[in-house]
Amino acid sequence: MLGFEAERRLKNFFVAVGEGERDLEFARSRLCNIPDFVPRAAFERVDRSRDGTVTSGEIGNFLRDNSIFHVSESEAYNLVGFFDSNGDRRLAFDEFIQMFLPCEDNYLRDRTSSRYAPSVLPHELLPRDIESAMCQVIEKEINLQRRLESLKSDLAACLDYSAFAAFNSVERFTRTGVLTTVNIGEFLRTQGHFASETELVAIVRRIDTNGDCSISSGELAEFLRPLGGVKTVITSSPVRYSSPVRTSPIRYSSPVRVRTATLIESPVSLNRSLSVERRYSPVYVSPSRYVYDPVYPASYYSRYPYYSKYYPYSPLYASKYYPYGSYYSPTLGRYVAY
Repeated sequence: MLGFEAERRLKNFFVAVGEGERDLEFARSRLCNIPDFVPRAAFERVDRSRDGTVTSGEIGNFLRDNSIFHVSESEAYNLVGFFDSNGDRRLAFDEFIQMFLPCEDNYLRDRTSSRYAPSVLPHELLPRDIESAMCQVIEKEINLQRRLESLKSDLAACLDYSAFAAFNSVERFTRTGVLTTVNIGEFLRTQGHFASETELVAIVRRIDTNGDCSISSGELAEFLRPLGGVKTVITSSPVRYSSPVRTSPIRYSSPVRVRTATLIESPVSLNRSLSVERRYSPVYVSPSRYVYDPVYPASYYSRYPYYSKYYPYSPLYASKYYPYGSYYSPTLGRYVAY
């Protein structure tokens, strides 16, 4: 039996398996819904050597042809080993199509398998949408592989963990000797996760290898075995403690430079240099409209009629240019004649 922390991490592992398998099923269905997608043509596209099998190197070359470079050779090797059924580390056609055909929609699976397969030459490519959808399925497989490896590392860090103890922690709800959707669902509910029936079926489908819709202790131990060469995903950042406070001298003000007098300096310039001056940044004050400029006298505006409108409006100005009398108009903002 596992402890509380180990059971919580085992619950996170099962939830990640179910979510990853559901995402993969959606990506497979979207690929097979493309009318031009044919499994035989996709197999011939990846199998460039024309030997009837697909290796991890050919999968890596297919990804690099579509500008995907983050998948390592070991991750592609583990992907081939997951779908390989005879242990030769190569994928035949029947093993290759299990990666791309949906598992829940049998009608879509049969319709996709019965499509006419045109021949693909070694230098030819598939349509862009088909190759992009195939790469998305492979990328989701690799991302799920990385996430599960990270959760396996967290689970193996518990002192009371073992594959047999993990099997007994889930199997104790039914005592049937195998793991099914019933006891896995009961285990997840005790941990606070209420999984749907579709998610439980996806968990069993991912771990089951012989197709009997149940998980034995050997199958669970094989699935929990860590894989080599996988880039693990950090699920939680480590705790970072605060660094010690640096004790540095506090500088309240910069030191005042002391200048000595030279023979070529005048007493006035020396007095200015030795005195402490505070320089203030100039403040720009926007001039208001129609304000009299003291630099130019009133005669400047009277000699140039164009600038006379900028002269301040006053009774003296109005009586000079409007001899018949004037009054101040609030609407126009100036003095006008009667």
